[in-house]
Amino acid sequence: MITRKKLINQYIEFFKTKGHKEIPNSPLIPENDPTVLFTTAGMHPLVPYLLGQSHPLGKRLVNVQKCIRTGDIDKVGDEHHHTFFEMLGNWSLGDYFKKQAIEYSVEFLTKVLKISKEKISITCFAGDKDAPKDTESAEVWKKLGIKKIKFLPKKDNWWGPAGNTGPCGPDTEMFIGEVEIWNNVFMEYNKDKRIILVDGMHCIYDENFKLNEELLKIINHFNTHTLLVVNGFREKGLNLIKNNSTRQDTNWKAFSLEESKIKKDNPKYFKILLKKFNLVPEEVIYFDHDKKNVETAKKLGILSQHYTNITQIKEFIEKNLLAFIPLKQKNVDTGMGVERVVAILTGINDDYLTDSYKPIIEKIEKLSGKKYNKDKGQIRAMRIIADHIKASVFILAEGIEPSNTEHGYVLRRLIRRAVRYGKEIGMKNFATELVSPILKIYQEDYPELKKNEEFIREELAKEEERFEKCIQEGLKVAEKIFAKKTPILRKKFVHLMQLAEKTEILHQTFNKRREGKNYSIKEANITQKEIDNAIINGKESFLLYQSYGFPIEMITEIAREKNLIVPQNEFRKECLTHQQLSRTATQGKFKSGLADQSQATTRLHTATHLLLAALRIVLKKPDIIQRGSNITAERARFDFSFPRQLTKQELKEVEDLVNAQIQNSCEVKRKEMPLEQAKKKGIIATFSEKYGEKVSVYEIGDFSREVCAGPHVENLCKLGKFKIIKEESSSSGVRRIKAELLDFDKSKE
Repeated sequence: MITRKKLINQYIEFFKTKGHKEIPNSPLIPENDPTVLFTTAGMHPLVPYLLGQSHPLGKRLVNVQKCIRTGDIDKVGDEHHHTFFEMLGNWSLGDYFKKQAIEYSVEFLTKVLKISKEKISITCFAGDKDAPKDTESAEVWKKLGIKKIKFLPKKDNWWGPAGNTGPCGPDTEMFIGEVEIWNNVFMEYNKDKRIILVDGMHCIYDENFKLNEELLKIINHFNTHTLLVVNGFREKGLNLIKNNSTRQDTNWKAFSLEESKIKKDNPKYFKILLKKFNLVPEEVIYFDHDKKNVETAKKLGILSQHYTNITQIKEFIEKNLLAFIPLKQKNVDTGMGVERVVAILTGINDDYLTDSYKPIIEKIEKLSGKKYNKDKGQIRAMRIIADHIKASVFILAEGIEPSNTEHGYVLRRLIRRAVRYGKEIGMKNFATELVSPILKIYQEDYPELKKNEEFIREELAKEEERFEKCIQEGLKVAEKIFAKKTPILRKKFVHLMQLAEKTEILHQTFNKRREGKNYSIKEANITQKEIDNAIINGKESFLLYQSYGFPIEMITEIAREKNLIVPQNEFRKECLTHQQLSRTATQGKFKSGLADQSQATTRLHTATHLLLAALRIVLKKPDIIQRGSNITAERARFDFSFPRQLTKQELKEVEDLVNAQIQNSCEVKRKEMPLEQAKKKGIIATFSEKYGEKVSVYEIGDFSREVCAGPHVENLCKLGKFKIIKEESSSSGVRRIKAELLDFDKSKE
């Protein structure tokens, strides 16, 4: 009987006989790709090698890779979708290509796994403006005896890039019945931002070198490499731009041939430019005020635009910035999902009954007192719980903690969604109970699980406890909100949810509604009035998110169960409104960094006063000042003036000093006095321009005295334990600390 381990072993050993070298499993947090949060495929760690760098083990590689994908999280709960999964893959880095890759696939499927050719069906890329129809792959399949072949568009038969940019290409996919089991991706392209060639005089600045600030801001916003291309005054123009750019100044370089007096209306100019920077015409876009220069560039294959106004150039860049550039090295990247293939080969047709999941499902049955095969709703809940807690265990093993940002937000979302479904089948305080069966399945292959078991259990328990404290109250508030709405008729709503393009339809609907256009949903015969009556607006969804810790995806899911809809654009707008509270205005004026006036936010606000005082003491820099903050109910983000990264020891000392003050349970006293008097007393008044002549001064014993508008707690005993989550650079000369308060006893509020 096929098992997870047996399939992995068969795959790797097969490709070793074909000259492939096994490479180790990589971390779930990508090391070389900041555009994605998690490793979503085996190719992630190989991106540099797919782009041409030589791999130390050669051109043929094979491995099994742990992966996290949340794009299909709504589909988790069916037989085959997961957020965590293991992927088998083999790679050719500039070695064999389509023909040999497909031959290997057929051999492995039919000779090793003993699947008959009649059961295999294939899809290939249908072609579009970016790449031609993949008839080459289809012909290879036919010659090998595979008869069922379909051509599908990019949304079905194109893979990558894994992030916003990177290697990508058409793929050919293999199916058994309706289930995809394997795909071969032919990495022929690199999706990347083009370099922008920017005209100097009469575009980015005038003949008096007065800067076109609006155009510069737009170009810098795209955050791509930019070349100032001029006939003369190269250095003067570049310095003008760099001196007026923030953070993006390193993206700018300049080019001219003023020494040889070759100008932009001469083809030699662009030929030399391309050669100097090792570029091909497809890698750049160009705009210029002079039509002659534009025409010269066009003749060399450079996508070019005559500059007439800023709006036109902004649209030109937006439309053409990203490009599919042919790779010099053609690669093969394949992916086979372990869980799906084991299910298919054992005839189960349910991944959750394979040995990758069955022990977890059995534990859920025991904890809930429910049976996996009795009720569709229970089955779905058990699958979601098993998948999400498994994914959470692997993320926690990477040292990630639940939070409201990036990796931590995904982790929090997974745990809380699992807890919510656990409640539906009568489970409580169960997350840590599922760690043992997960470790039993995987710890031999992933030793980091056992190594970090204590941390995994602690964080699961804490996050479940946090959510338990507010979920019941939050659900009651949600029910009150929902009760005011009129649900869309069930038949219409089900039809809408069954549409493959439902996400895009709803996105367009909400945009049209915002723009005052007709936003009825014709595909499901839903009128504008029905939509209006069924909407959970931005303020309502933000309340559930901010006050009760419900991720927006959970709010959307709960609402859909009631035939209601959540415009996520309204939610995002509400989030942005609150984020503005903590942003520094362009003139340096500070706006309140508190997201709200809740007790949790107030506690963290008081903690930042302690943090600033501790930083001054530990770093022996009494002139450190606050440069901004963003404080929510969950965490504080605090920016301060300091030129370098803090050491681990310094961070520990800061943390310990803050906690020592908290343990002293000092009163927080408020006094009023004239601003000038406060300054004379040496009281910190960082943002004095926002205060009036008379100010509030908050004192915490002899440790901290600051001018502040509040609010603050009355006594430090209300704070709990202070913990620094992260320390990083915010901008030049400014560091950022993210921190939270733990173990707070709610009865003290």
